Amino acid sequence: LAIARTELGFAERLDSGDVWLARDEDVLDTWFSSGLFPFSCLGWPNGDAPDLKAGWHPTTLLETGHDILFFWVARMVMCSFALTDKLPFTHVYLHAMVRDKHGQKMSKSKGNVIDPLEVINGIKLADLHAKLDAGNLDPKEVARAKDVQKQEFPQGIPECGSDALRFGLLAYTMQGRDVNLDISRILSYRHFSNKLWQATRFALLNFPPDFQLTPMQVGLDLTAPTGPTAQISALNDAWVLDRLHRCCEAVNSHLTNYEPALAVHALHSFWYDEFCSTYLESTKPTFDTSGSADDSARHNARLTLYTCFHFGFRLLHPFMPFVSEELYQRVLRLANQPLSTVMLASYPTGQASAVWRNDEVVADFDVLQKVAASIRGIRAEYLRAEHEKFAPEVFVSCSGRAAAVLEANLAVLKALAKSSTQPPPASITVLKGDEGAPKGCAMATVTSEISAHVLLAGVIDMGVEIKRLEKKIAELNANKEKVMKTMAAPQYAAKAPPKKKAEDAARLVDFDAQIAAVQAALSQFL
Repeated sequence: LAIARTELGFAERLDSGDVWLARDEDVLDTWFSSGLFPFSCLGWPNGDAPDLKAGWHPTTLLETGHDILFFWVARMVMCSFALTDKLPFTHVYLHAMVRDKHGQKMSKSKGNVIDPLEVINGIKLADLHAKLDAGNLDPKEVARAKDVQKQEFPQGIPECGSDALRFGLLAYTMQGRDVNLDISRILSYRHFSNKLWQATRFALLNFPPDFQLTPMQVGLDLTAPTGPTAQISALNDAWVLDRLHRCCEAVNSHLTNYEPALAVHALHSFWYDEFCSTYLESTKPTFDTSGSADDSARHNARLTLYTCFHFGFRLLHPFMPFVSEELYQRVLRLANQPLSTVMLASYPTGQASAVWRNDEVVADFDVLQKVAASIRGIRAEYLRAEHEKFAPEVFVSCSGRAAAVLEANLAVLKALAKSSTQPPPASITVLKGDEGAPKGCAMATVTSEISAHVLLAGVIDMGVEIKRLEKKIAELNANKEKVMKTMAAPQYAAKAPPKKKAEDAARLVDFDAQIAAVQAALSQFL
């Protein structure tokens, strides 16, 4: 009223009654009314409102953007303190601003605006152009925006689904205050969703209709340094359960520390790399009825599959709610369990699965993976084009525990040594002690004590392989000489830390072992 009288010139009209001003009884300033939100929606100012008395105020966490910290967050804190004498929340998590993949702010005139619904449902380039034409931009800006759309989305935006979009946005949160959104990355998470469907379909094909969750017979090591540890007979089953436990721990830790991007990475790594690409491949010999696996091994593999699905989909649900719900239902049917929503299932914390942690199993399976990777590497290097489908004989030279692990898991090693384009090796033989690989083998050093040999005699040009091995020996000798030169320096003995001296001495031993291994491989071609 004071402003109306003094600044707007309404004094006379107000006094005469020609004009009257009244405060609206049901309207507040936008940000101040928003500032009342934490408690006004619960029945305030009625202190006896059921929701207020139920303890829904205060809450713990607010998620918002940094651009409205003062406009909204500060007002909520001030209003809550003034009117309820309570903090409305104790933590504030700030999300980033979504920009295009080049870091530019999205603008209609630039043509780089990405509508979330268009990412979820997909849209053709012509329809993107039509939206520009229907707007009110200047024709020059429309033309410029269309050029940008042609460059960024030449085929339009592919359908990615809401789960892939959610997963992708969470994965981007490591970028700080800005997210440079690249649709191709979101599309990769749609492919990840497809991978989950394919993994579940694999289980559907290998579970009998009458499958029951009868317990797996395992031992329990009470002397393990990390605590009681399950002793599971199949190495690949024990390994994937260890990885699942570590994934549970990692996801919970990252969520507690407000690190959703790291939680996404842990989930993606488990599902894609460890479960789908490694464990599922390793189980195929077990489910091959013409192989040597017995019914007990197949039952244990099914139990392990079910456990990974059951834990894994519960872990994944907050990040990909729709696909995890759908597949969780199917997994329950696999084991003839009562149907229930994953939303009501308990979230895995890692405590219940701690007994699966087994560092020894991880080390043993790591040997299998490294040997398999070396075999695939040799085949990819030499068996190309018309030789790609050739199934060679493989020999692995090793000793001690590694030899025992490989011999006990030859079927798994054979399954892991193939690729999407290469069949499994014809055979894998473990060479111990002084046993040597036959002439005509290509060799790869796995560790200083393990080497893989793939028999290629009659398939490749031996002269090329001889030159490669001679070059490898020269490189190893050059690296060895560098270390020896460092150790021979005048001040090395007096000034180098003991740890450095020990590391250099170990490197010399390792170089000698590698050189001997490559020379042995070279001798196979001479």
